[in-house]
Amino acid sequence: MLFIVFSGLAVFFGTSVYITHTNNINIAKTAVIEIAQITADLYKLHGNECDDLEFVRTESDERVTRITIVNSTGEVIADSLPGYPTISTRPDYLERPEIIAAIEGNPQAYVRRSNTLGVDLIYYALKVPIDDEADYVFVRAAIPAEQINEYMYQSLLIFMAILLCAAFLCFVIIGNIVKRITKPFDSIEKKLRRISDGEYSLMPIAGSYGEIDRITRRIDDISQILQNSFDSLSYEKNKLDYILENIGDGIFTVDKDATVTLINNSALALFEVNAGVVGQDLSELLVDEDENDEVEELGYAIRSCIVGRKSTVVDIAHKGRTFLVKVKRLPDTELTMAVLSDVTENRKNAKQREEFFANASHELKTPLTAIRGFNELTALNNKDERLEKFINSITRETDRMLTLISDMLKISAIESLQNIGGITAVPVPLLPVVSDVKDTVSTIIAEKGVSLIISDTLRGTIVRAEQSHVYDIVKNLVENAVRYNKQGGEVKVSVKKKKNAVHLIVSDTGIGIPADEQARIFERFYRVEKSRSGTGGGTGLGLSIIKHICALYGWEIALKSDAGVGTEVTVKFKP
Repeated sequence: MLFIVFSGLAVFFGTSVYITHTNNINIAKTAVIEIAQITADLYKLHGNECDDLEFVRTESDERVTRITIVNSTGEVIADSLPGYPTISTRPDYLERPEIIAAIEGNPQAYVRRSNTLGVDLIYYALKVPIDDEADYVFVRAAIPAEQINEYMYQSLLIFMAILLCAAFLCFVIIGNIVKRITKPFDSIEKKLRRISDGEYSLMPIAGSYGEIDRITRRIDDISQILQNSFDSLSYEKNKLDYILENIGDGIFTVDKDATVTLINNSALALFEVNAGVVGQDLSELLVDEDENDEVEELGYAIRSCIVGRKSTVVDIAHKGRTFLVKVKRLPDTELTMAVLSDVTENRKNAKQREEFFANASHELKTPLTAIRGFNELTALNNKDERLEKFINSITRETDRMLTLISDMLKISAIESLQNIGGITAVPVPLLPVVSDVKDTVSTIIAEKGVSLIISDTLRGTIVRAEQSHVYDIVKNLVENAVRYNKQGGEVKVSVKKKKNAVHLIVSDTGIGIPADEQARIFERFYRVEKSRSGTGGGTGLGLSIIKHICALYGWEIALKSDAGVGTEVTVKFKP
């Protein structure tokens, strides 16, 4: 600001001096022109009559005005300077610019240095004809320019003094203004430094400009928001740390360079390391003195997830325990997390449960099969029509019990697969599966008079799973759609493909499911009252089997139903 003000004043003063000097020069030029014109007129009146041209002479030593008469050959025939010779031969007079301008008929005033006097003069010459204009002389007038320059120099000194005073005042005033402006900014800088150091307490700044006060108030508001946010984050972090440190599962994370960034107490105890492993390479954590290949497999799975960003699940046996390890890439981060769950007891219980169901199935199926065989023999030898109703009832209930046992074994087997893995997924075409299901439930279809429509969209559609699991899903969906349909109703099986996923849709025109019942229909043995009283015949485990199979593969199942209108069930097979 000081530079701008100083420069502005300097330009202003310089321009003023230049304009004043130019105006004074122009005034002087006008004066010398008038003097030359008057002298020329006098020469015309008296010059020819006076041989010595006394009217141009002066005895004064003051250098005010100089008059020179020059003939056409360049000789000075008269000059107003005291002591100047009357006649002087100076041929170079004809080369002077003012004389040349007069010869050309375009007289002009010139400022130049006088060779005679050694000072700057303003010259102007007129061409004056003599007698019949055959001959002529030049009347030249000159006035000194040093007076104008002296005025300029005097003015310049005054202007410089004024400029220096103005610069000093500007320096003092602007300095005070700058201090007043920058002082609150220093306080703001201190406030921001405290915020960057984690101190969010309010520090009011008073006595500043209104605009700066508004800025500081906003900084205080932001400080308060940051304080609240950090308090909340600190609370959440402490809560998360407490959960991580006390959770039974071992959890640790690694970054893109396979460096351990976080590990909880359970994982430290599991791998028998201390907290110093944080910041070390993954290999420092997965050190196994027994050279367990499964631990090495875990390291390979984690590094593969880092590179390929693909989640995986592996089993490892470590220190006599069995762990199910889920490895996944955390979204929107460069971190990969591994969660180790001790499933030793679960696997043991699953095996015991599987053995129990296998033994129970065998023990139950044997007498039921015997009862069914004896009942069939009774039916063949029965002659009493009154016993036929009871025989048929025994056959129906025996078949229902066998079906129930079979469904319970299926659920148990699926749960075992969820615990121990071991799924063998193969490409399964849907159209042949639906055709087989249609043949299986053909008796129920005929009894209900239901039309089963198989859409052409199934042709060429393939999903990856175990064949029996796909069959169980389709069979239970179609069987439910037929069993709980209206007499003469319709069942449609179709497929839609969305984002590389196959959506199997089974819809019917049956009795539907009330909205308040829909949330529970996937529970074991749960059946809607209308369905039970109207039709019966099911075990109540069909939809539960479907739910367990979908959970096994990570598929989704959706239900849309209106009471009295129909039901649509969609299974979303993920690739």
